[in-house]
Amino acid sequence: MTNQAHAQGIPALAPIRADVAVIGASGRVGRRVLELVETRRAAAEQAGVDVRVVAAASSRACLIARDGLSVPHVAGQLESAAAFSRQVIDDALLRLPPRLILVDCTASAEVAARYPRWLGAGIDIVTPNKLGPSAERPVARAIAAAQARSGAVLRDSTVVGAQLPLLPALRELREAGDRVERFEAVLSGTLSYVLGRVQQGEALSVAVRQAVDCGYAEPDPARDLSGEDAARKLVILLRALGEDIELADVERVPLVEPDLLGADDPAKLLASLAEIDELWRARAAIADARHERWVYRASFEHGRARIGPERVAVDHALARLAPCENALVLHSAYYCAAPLFISGPGAGVDLTAAGVYADLLAVARRHAPAEARLPVARANASVEAAA
Repeated sequence: MTNQAHAQGIPALAPIRADVAVIGASGRVGRRVLELVETRRAAAEQAGVDVRVVAAASSRACLIARDGLSVPHVAGQLESAAAFSRQVIDDALLRLPPRLILVDCTASAEVAARYPRWLGAGIDIVTPNKLGPSAERPVARAIAAAQARSGAVLRDSTVVGAQLPLLPALRELREAGDRVERFEAVLSGTLSYVLGRVQQGEALSVAVRQAVDCGYAEPDPARDLSGEDAARKLVILLRALGEDIELADVERVPLVEPDLLGADDPAKLLASLAEIDELWRARAAIADARHERWVYRASFEHGRARIGPERVAVDHALARLAPCENALVLHSAYYCAAPLFISGPGAGVDLTAAGVYADLLAVARRHAPAEARLPVARANASVEAAA
């Protein structure tokens, strides 16, 4: 409640209590989300939300406290906690109070496969994990059915482009009756960074290491370099438009040869990339001589979805991106005179965590009782009238 509202004599309302469980709490994004919960606590309460972290889990351990965990100590407590099985964690979450919000900060297919069970039990889910929204049809349909049955929501606006509004824009256009004819995009912040640095003269192997160190790529960058990560994002965008598509339907060309991606650990993969440094130096030089730039381009046209490395002219919208930027160039029935263009940084721990935190607050506000929402609306109206 604002100070102006208090001045109008409108009674203050207690913040909505949001019970939150964070899976992947010891990872980079999970840790940052917890930091935001703690540092933004006063601001959240002023905005009407009291965030209580009642559970936190890593890949091997779990903490549960119905009255709330001490957020600054979660990471350390997880390191010393006794190991739990995934099934024990799963069952524990289902025993927590209703209206639980689960924040999945993993990149785990095993965790994503549990979404239907959690959603069916009325647990809302907030996630940057692409493996649920891009899952094969049976899991995707089970997720949709569970939401329809229970009324719980899956909030996944950060799965494509971190905080960029790529996914929300396509969903809103579809709801408004637009018909998308074609689009092209750069969807991998990692590969945008890598190819941008290569075009600036950096060795490919060095650029990939930098991407890992900066938090743009996963510690094991094989999923990025194979194009799988970007292809999953393309699937998610197309599903937002109503297309019945899955990963196997996307024509995918990896950034590096598949035999290099078969290394059994990330260190070997990074070391092997030096073998193709000269190849990519030559490719970058040829592109530069032709006034072109390399991009990892996603496209959809005439029902065909494709993703892979391509050269585009230097005056092309996708060629003007800075390293790590994502972009979408969309042509539709509504955007026929000129395409819709959205661009900006599309990767990074801070950006992703901030988007996840914003989604968490948005989901928490859904649980405000009707009698609480009405006075808030009246308060806002009174403040506007007094301004």
